[in-house]
Amino acid sequence: FDLMGGSEGVTQAAKTYFMIRIWSSPFAFANYVILGWLVGQARANPALALQVVINLINMVATILLVLVYDTGIAGAAIAALLSETIGFMLGVIVCRRHALGGFAIPRATLFDRDKLMRLLAVNTDILIRTAALIAVFLFFTAKGARAGDVTLAANSVLNNFLLVSAFFLDGLANAAQQLCGRAFGGRDAKGFADSTRLVLLWGLGFAIVVAVLFAAFGPDIINVMTASEDVRRAAREFLPFIVLAPLPGVFAFGFDGIYVGATWAREMRNLMLLSLAIFFAAWLALQSFGNAGLWSALIAFYVARGGLQGARYPALYRATFVKP
Repeated sequence: FDLMGGSEGVTQAAKTYFMIRIWSSPFAFANYVILGWLVGQARANPALALQVVINLINMVATILLVLVYDTGIAGAAIAALLSETIGFMLGVIVCRRHALGGFAIPRATLFDRDKLMRLLAVNTDILIRTAALIAVFLFFTAKGARAGDVTLAANSVLNNFLLVSAFFLDGLANAAQQLCGRAFGGRDAKGFADSTRLVLLWGLGFAIVVAVLFAAFGPDIINVMTASEDVRRAAREFLPFIVLAPLPGVFAFGFDGIYVGATWAREMRNLMLLSLAIFFAAWLALQSFGNAGLWSALIAFYVARGGLQGARYPALYRATFVKP
């Protein structure tokens, strides 16, 4: 919290939220496992249903606790804890229905050294890649906090736009993981290439629609999300960056799913670290423009993620599928 550099009021609110929300972490981790297991088995419907239920519970509980019972930031944290816990319990029930052999796993299978080392190797690369991704958004938030509460709040409002666009693009990334993973496992070169093309084209279509909607209705959505005129004014000023973001995001998210499906985790890690360096370089070059420079650096990060992975894709494809 000290590194984030927020005002005293913002920091105290964040600490209150954190001390309650942290107790949801075991259930959040377990829900990632449940979601990954369902997606990996191409059971998109129950995976979607669980995510919808978790978010609906969160929304309803937040409205009741914060707006009706006036519990403030603590109520928002309690709502998140409640939704993750209920989501976990429902997820276990759903998984039991779809696990044909039940949850019993032979000890020899569970502790197979070769498979565990492979799993840990892939997860380590993805962990480093995700840490680099989180570092960008932590830095972004910290710089917004240092610019004042209005800028911090405006950036938080606009970040929700990014999350909405990410819902579309991340869904396609999940599809890429399934389709490309299946083709990779079957050594189906044509199927892999077709899946890549399909995901990127559909992603581009979704991104154009989302960008148009943000451009047309963004100011009205901002007005709904905050009652502060100062925050509304600041958020509208930087809305063009949000309109632009989904287009490079197509390739950033799409290639993430493709690389995960093909278990090209090491390459994804290295390219993400390079993208992180490009983000910081862009920010250093543009910091004199204030918050606009910060948003420009974030867009440059999106472009770098998708562009670098796209440039590396042909060589990885040939190395994987084309016999010497």
